[in-house]
Amino acid sequence: MSSISFYNSESINMLLSSGLTTRKSNSIFGSQGYAFSGIDLSTLSSIRNGSYHKLLKSYYEKEDNDGTTADRTNKKDTTTDTASQKLNGAAVRDKAADVVDSVSDLKKTALWEKKSVTDKEGNTTKEYDTDAIYKAVSDFVSNYNSLVEKTGKSDDNSVLRNASSMVSYTKANQSLLKSIGITIGSDNKLSVDAEKFKQSDMAVVKSTFTGSSSFGQTVSRSASSLYSSAVSQIAKLDSATTYSSTGSYSYVTSATYNKYL
Repeated sequence: MSSISFYNSESINMLLSSGLTTRKSNSIFGSQGYAFSGIDLSTLSSIRNGSYHKLLKSYYEKEDNDGTTADRTNKKDTTTDTASQKLNGAAVRDKAADVVDSVSDLKKTALWEKKSVTDKEGNTTKEYDTDAIYKAVSDFVSNYNSLVEKTGKSDDNSVLRNASSMVSYTKANQSLLKSIGITIGSDNKLSVDAEKFKQSDMAVVKSTFTGSSSFGQTVSRSASSLYSSAVSQIAKLDSATTYSSTGSYSYVTSATYNKYL
């Protein structure tokens, strides 16, 4: 096999910059054949026996200090990070939708209809179904906490800004929430004390989660903003990694590139 040791960095760069071109001419392939312009017989021989392939492969795999060769390790890290952020963006989007849905459930008229309850003495009164209301509020708390957790893993400025606004608003309502058995932890997540919640005034609970300016509705609007931010983030990440004649582009990894050498 022919040696490739006679190539130095200058000759490699000249060869790569000149490229391989094809044209009809009087050549070693015949008058109607195709020839490689600018390549001598030694180079042509190395192409035929595979040395040239190895040379190119080696060239593109090595670290190039002048920046003309991509740092494949960094690109791999970038691609992995992009994929991770897309997954988290999708999680933020879905959890934000869950919060909006749980607040909508708390607005349902049937949830707040008083039901007839008969005590041991046979007395009948109209009371809220505290068990059903507690379950609906617990679902809201669970979805809120999941959203807080997912936004904390985001690196998107819009997502972080909207999440910060939502958390700050919740903290501003700490006293109100505490009065119905809901507390805020150091991690900004909510927890609900079932016993204290069920003993609290359900009229206060209702006003906390229903009505256009209530705590629940304001959080729902914040969640809607987070949903939009997450959708925009995913779209931006997609545009950064996809681009073609049909509007999409994919990162060309080293493995994909090398299979053509």
